[in-house]
Amino acid sequence: MGSAEKPTDSDATLLPKEVGARLRQLRLQAGLTQTEVALRMGRPGPSGKSYVCQIERGYMPGLTFNAVMDFLATCGASASGIADIMDAYIERPPTIEERTRKQVAEAAVSLPQLKQARVEWYDLFHKPKTGKRETPEEQKERRVREARGVARAIRWERRPHGAWNDVLNELHVGAKDPLAVHLLNYSRKVFGTLRRTRKTRPVWRERAMAKLDSWASEHGLPPEPFTPMKQAVVSLVANMERKGEFD
Repeated sequence: MGSAEKPTDSDATLLPKEVGARLRQLRLQAGLTQTEVALRMGRPGPSGKSYVCQIERGYMPGLTFNAVMDFLATCGASASGIADIMDAYIERPPTIEERTRKQVAEAAVSLPQLKQARVEWYDLFHKPKTGKRETPEEQKERRVREARGVARAIRWERRPHGAWNDVLNELHVGAKDPLAVHLLNYSRKVFGTLRRTRKTRPVWRERAMAKLDSWASEHGLPPEPFTPMKQAVVSLVANMERKGEFD
């Protein structure tokens, strides 16, 4: 419910500040010092007082539900002590940041959990190099657009798995065989090369694909199994292009 940096007075930081101020009020009503609250919460020493101070100022990174409930219990208060703030938070219109996060999450909703986290991580930590100022709405639209692009790319990355399984069956190679791992990595490289070069000149695509012919020997592997793998991925991508799945 906050960032590692000191929050501003933006909409996104109003709730923790209001909750923090209310918790401080409840602590004073209970006649407790910050040090006493910290001790009762199992945080002795100067660091404990600092912890309580950060909560009351709304500057606590990752402020959790448990921390708020522990604070209330320590002061002899109940959740009703902050119920009005919570109700006001629920009823208020969502901020731009919240709407952005929701749409980013929706973009990745059909992906496995780890892949969803990858999309959200990209949204949080990717720094665009556009070099131009953006309004909050423009920034929101760009972030959602980029998140959808990342989610789409992840879905594309998963497509070679079918071709990989088919080739393993043809070669009678188990999925846990070391060769299977190399074939999977190779299939991803072929798929990525074809995807990146799909709008370039045919000769450039051919050159990029030709470079992959030496991949097996460069890794000290027999080249024979990699030929059907390459053909299978080429067929897969050609079929996806015919269906317009890359558009």
